[in-house]
Amino acid sequence: MPKKTSKTNEEKSTSTKKRKEQEYTVVEAEIAYILDERGGEIDDNNNKSTKQSKSQKSSSRSSSSRRSKRQKTKHEFLCAWTDGEEPQWVEAKYLKGTPALEEWQDKEEEDDDIIEEFDSKKVLKEKCASLATLFKAAKRPCFLLGAGISAPVLPTFRGKNGLWTKDAHKNEKADAKVSDGLQPTLAHRAITALEKAGYVYWVATQNYDDLSVRSGYPESKLSELHGNIFTETCEKCNTLYRRDFEVPLDDSQNHETGRNCEDESCGGILRDSIIHFDEALPWHDLKMSNAKFSGADLTIVLGSSLNVEPAAGLPFKAKYRRKNAVSHACIVNLQKTPYDEDADLLIRGKCDDVMDFVAKELLGKDWDVIELE
Repeated sequence: MPKKTSKTNEEKSTSTKKRKEQEYTVVEAEIAYILDERGGEIDDNNNKSTKQSKSQKSSSRSSSSRRSKRQKTKHEFLCAWTDGEEPQWVEAKYLKGTPALEEWQDKEEEDDDIIEEFDSKKVLKEKCASLATLFKAAKRPCFLLGAGISAPVLPTFRGKNGLWTKDAHKNEKADAKVSDGLQPTLAHRAITALEKAGYVYWVATQNYDDLSVRSGYPESKLSELHGNIFTETCEKCNTLYRRDFEVPLDDSQNHETGRNCEDESCGGILRDSIIHFDEALPWHDLKMSNAKFSGADLTIVLGSSLNVEPAAGLPFKAKYRRKNAVSHACIVNLQKTPYDEDADLLIRGKCDDVMDFVAKELLGKDWDVIELE
């Protein structure tokens, strides 16, 4: 990978043209990830554009007139290196086709859509009390879980410094794994406790982290819409294997995990259950979710941006299909979602705080110290 190197006195004395040619030298180094971008966009026709680094954006208005008179800067990316050296700006032409650039281009900008908002303590308490009241009246409450419910222990995707944003490198939990011993969150435990007390009808989760199951929530009342990173299934006999390690392979083909069925009479190929973009959701899990949410009289979204269909529409099926029936929808999320206007109750608070309040209202203040059976 081309990497900028320090110049000798002899190099500095060469002509400008030759100095530019020697500015980048091919060395043995690899890019860990891209941190920032400035200059024009990559274009096969070498067209110019006006992309700026974050440091440039802050002063763009005051210097726009001066910049227009100067020669345009190169299109460059600030790269962090696997060898631990200081980040350096690398010209875009050297990065074409590299995994680091593809990953950068796939990530989302952190803009106004993912700014976190928080209700005041007073407003949050009032809204949580309203949610608890809805629970008391409901007979078929259903939950849709997003990455936000696991945020205390795992990184989110579209949230602040999320894995799918260009500030992912700032996330201290970016490399966290459940297999390293992470435990279910307070919100996970609250849902399990509420289910045992008869307050939960169904849970559909968009998370593959297994934290719902590890909290003790019954799998018989759970739809894992995007799979489970700890399970693999035999393609021949459909035997399900639950592991204590993450089963997908980085270089997997067709979800193969590299293992075979442990039944000697079968020996079928084992495949992971993770659902990638453009792949169909598991038929049974989606079927059960559609049925349960269509009949729900209360639906609660916990920590989901509601950007991925068909899961995003589940909490509003009852409102759309049963117009004459009483059904309420609540969204608990720190960022705006496309369904905010469809919610009867919109709570800008952390999932742990909201569910802890609800559990205390319904089960008593000591609900979390009671040993679950």
